[in-house]
Amino acid sequence: MHPTHAHAHAHARHEHQHSVHLNFPEASPPTLPTARRRGIACTLSLIATLLALLFLSLIALEVPFIKFENRLLEQRMRAAPFRKDRLPMLNAPPVTVGFWDERKTITALQLVVCLSLALDVDEAHLAVAREEAHFYRATIENEGDWVLDAINDENSMFLQALNAQAARFGAQLVISHMARKLDGQSTPPSPPSRTLTPPV
Repeated sequence: MHPTHAHAHAHARHEHQHSVHLNFPEASPPTLPTARRRGIACTLSLIATLLALLFLSLIALEVPFIKFENRLLEQRMRAAPFRKDRLPMLNAPPVTVGFWDERKTITALQLVVCLSLALDVDEAHLAVAREEAHFYRATIENEGDWVLDAINDENSMFLQALNAQAARFGAQLVISHMARKLDGQSTPPSPPSRTLTPPV
């Protein structure tokens, strides 16, 4: 082959390959620059740091609430210390007591829960009936005379412990009728109302 023709043939083949590379850029995909990869890594690190700080902030905000819950628990445990080591008395006369909610928010079922926690008794031993104007009559069964002491003793922390529980439902309770025994199956006439204000 003549050198001129060979040179022309090689030039044509080079032009053809160059044309293929121009028309099909996907044949050799571009690579990301090193600086861009470093930028993405820095961004991910920053996001991870922010998420970690957010998590620690949430934990720090939750600590006061945990301390508050522990304080409520301590109040409940001090409410009726004489309840400890006392077994339920299945034949004990029922005890009835009246309550009034100053904020008019609590329900009978919620009051059962509050009484159960404040007195440390089984919810099955409690019954609460709602009366008019957000007055409630609670009946405690199968517990014994210690309930009378827990509720009626002026030095007892029962009302404070009860309102610590009722605060979860937005309620503020006072005793409208002092605790007393029910000697018969029927409910006796209500005694004169005596309201106790909760300790400040």
